[in-house]
Amino acid sequence: MTTIIVAFLVASTAASPLFTLAQGLTGLHPTVLVLTQFSTAVGALAVYAIWRGRLPYPRTTKRGLLAPACAAVGLALAVILVLWLLAVVEPHRWEPLDTATLPAPLALILLAQFLGAAGEEVGWRGLVQPLLETRMPALLAAAVTGVFFGLGHFYVAEAGVAVYAVFVVSTIGLSVAAAAVTAGRAWWIRVLVATVLHWGVNIGTLVGFPHADDSMAWMTDTAIAMGLVGVACVPFLIRSTRRASTASPAPLTAVGA
Repeated sequence: MTTIIVAFLVASTAASPLFTLAQGLTGLHPTVLVLTQFSTAVGALAVYAIWRGRLPYPRTTKRGLLAPACAAVGLALAVILVLWLLAVVEPHRWEPLDTATLPAPLALILLAQFLGAAGEEVGWRGLVQPLLETRMPALLAAAVTGVFFGLGHFYVAEAGVAVYAVFVVSTIGLSVAAAAVTAGRAWWIRVLVATVLHWGVNIGTLVGFPHADDSMAWMTDTAIAMGLVGVACVPFLIRSTRRASTASPAPLTAVGA
């Protein structure tokens, strides 16, 4: 499994500068879409191409898409609510969105952002986290995935090591929340539900806090919001893991069918 994850990370890292180059050549505004979000999709596709049919994957123990998708929407709203409450009690304020300042129609941005979130989740919640779940408890697998996910946002490091570290805390919280609503489900449901959660947080941030930046103030707020939601999800994730503890690993092709 270690070889698989290393291959994924190497392929994703190699693809990242190519997408950065494409972003510059196309002039695509990052508010619309950050192309490097698709780097992890490239890494996942590389792994699927090499190990297809031989990937260990947790057996599906839960069915249905509607319930986890609704739960993902609720979790995204919870994150935005905590961010709003923090904005109310703290000295700084985040101005609401003025659509006239957007570089593209809002509908187009919503669609592009959904595709970007899906590009990331194919790799993280569709591949890495499930693979780790075959070797460790789901909670630990989610935390490790969150660390990788956060560290993969290299651009945040430009704001300083402290900001980078706080950002990773927020991605761990998001990863735990995603695991709580996806554990035990087929890989495509994991990807779709995690995408809904990820996209909901991104869009809620864009609409409610359009001037958010890489400052320590904003990163701290997001870490608090995602951290609290992640902690609240821990009991549900642990209970879900216990229910599925007797399930044995199954090949990805059998699970994803």
